[in-house]
Amino acid sequence: MGLLLLALTAQAEKLASQNWVVDLNGQTNEAYTANDSKSSFGVFCSGEKCLFYLHQALKCDPGTKYSVLMNSQSISTALSMECTQIGGNLFQILDPFDAVLKATQTGEMIGFAVALQSGAFAVTRFSLVGAKPAIERALLEAAKSKFRDQKPPPENTPKSTLKDISI
Repeated sequence: MGLLLLALTAQAEKLASQNWVVDLNGQTNEAYTANDSKSSFGVFCSGEKCLFYLHQALKCDPGTKYSVLMNSQSISTALSMECTQIGGNLFQILDPFDAVLKATQTGEMIGFAVALQSGAFAVTRFSLVGAKPAIERALLEAAKSKFRDQKPPPENTPKSTLKDISI
């Protein structure tokens, strides 16, 4: 029983990186932070594929794309976000990935402004304190998952299926 628990804890690991949490689970890895309004922002990786997301109280239609303004110390830009339902929760998937990654690498805050149907903007801000090492760890684990999935051939596998036959 002790070995089984040890094996399970070796697979799933939750680490704190200042205001960020890194949740490593082998095939799925995530680094995220939350703000006072219970919204969250982070990067989620399944296997070696990763995406940045916002999870906030805004209602959106799954599959619909919206525009969002992103602002940090290093970059201010317009992004696309797609409303996606995962389980019973709505997430906004941010694109392009590289612009969001660059924005998380320096500074202490990042903000997102989403246009509402009323003409107003919903603004959410998140701490970037601890973001860089947290995101790097999640991306590193995602890259490693590519190699974990590749199994070396068994040792007794013949090197070649062609044989020299002499008569």
